[in-house]
Amino acid sequence: MRNVLLAVLVVLAAVFALQNFHTVELSFVIWRFESSLSVALLLALVLGVLIGALAMLPWTLRTRKEVRQVRHQLADAAVPPATPRSSPAPATLPAQNKPR
Repeated sequence: MRNVLLAVLVVLAAVFALQNFHTVELSFVIWRFESSLSVALLLALVLGVLIGALAMLPWTLRTRKEVRQVRHQLADAAVPPATPRSSPAPATLPAQNKPR
């Protein structure tokens, strides 16, 4: 199913590129260049995705850090305290520890 969706998107992108092949002039501050409309729109899309990803980066890093801290807290809380499994301690001290 995923491959079919990808194939449909590739075909639609190819049709879009072929129908919008005429040249446009782009200018930014002091730079000017000519490109096809489809390439210019693709460039704008890529730049938009990059700017959006960079804008979300601080939030994503902060959230990952909080999740990691909560997981450590849950792991620490899930471990029961260590209890001795051996027999109870003898009531008297061994002979070598008795005062003389």
